[in-house]
Amino acid sequence: MRKAKEITLMNFDYNLLKVLAVILETRNTTTAAERLCTSQPAVSRSLRKIRDLFNDDILVRKGTNMELTPKAEEIKAQLSGIINGIDKLVNVSHSFDPATESRVLRVAINSSIAQWFSAAFTQLLAKEAPCMNLVIEDWTETTPDKIDAGEIAFGINYFPMELPKHLVQKKGGRDDFALACRATHPHGGKRMYLDDISEYAYAVHIIQHWNEKEDHISRLLQPFSVVPRIQLRTTHINTILNLVADSDVLFPCSRHLINQLDKRFSFIEFDDALPKLEGNFGYVYSVKRRNDPLILWVNNTVESLMKSLGIES
Repeated sequence: MRKAKEITLMNFDYNLLKVLAVILETRNTTTAAERLCTSQPAVSRSLRKIRDLFNDDILVRKGTNMELTPKAEEIKAQLSGIINGIDKLVNVSHSFDPATESRVLRVAINSSIAQWFSAAFTQLLAKEAPCMNLVIEDWTETTPDKIDAGEIAFGINYFPMELPKHLVQKKGGRDDFALACRATHPHGGKRMYLDDISEYAYAVHIIQHWNEKEDHISRLLQPFSVVPRIQLRTTHINTILNLVADSDVLFPCSRHLINQLDKRFSFIEFDDALPKLEGNFGYVYSVKRRNDPLILWVNNTVESLMKSLGIES
């Protein structure tokens, strides 16, 4: 028999309530883990705490099925209202007004996107949230952990990324690509046909959690048995731009980035017969903070700004 444990405000972990709600609904720790974007062992640990807390098995096996105990059925009937009440209380106590908000907002953006997006984003926030302190960081290999820990509120990269399930990655608008080149490049202003691919070398911008394992231009050309010569792979976009400005090396990149480059650069269009090199933007934040008014506001602000720049889903 389980030993009864006194439940008080001091020893009750309210984070267990949502775990309990999903367990009561799914009657399966594996399914509950998928729903909660966490691991099955983590849900099992929470279930053990819940059983100790309520002095009840909550979930028991009957034949090949898992069933709720009578006490669990009683809890289930009341739990939804309790959770809704807590959510309302939290939202009231954390009201958010961008016009007066003065906290630090940390956003991670991959440097390829930041090159053309950061200025517009900064100007918009200065107008709509004048008291907020904005910090924009490069997207690095540690960014997902920082988002989960709350050190970074929001991330912008390309979609889809190889990220853990406890992070939300939301598909944004579509970005298409061309080849950046120096202004006096012999192929500048022309179209790039399949037979032209092998005439030039390429520089690839490595973007953590998106193309670090395989660059997209090589992957797209595989069906044609064409292997582009990649002269440079780097996470430093300025290194690529300096190389492109002084050589015939080509840089597959966003059209939005190309539009921001200075007079040293031109561009080359891919022929329509070639596979389309494109990607969607991805917006990333922690599952734990998906209902945070700040996160909701940042997400809506980024999406609205993208649309104003002509970027549609």
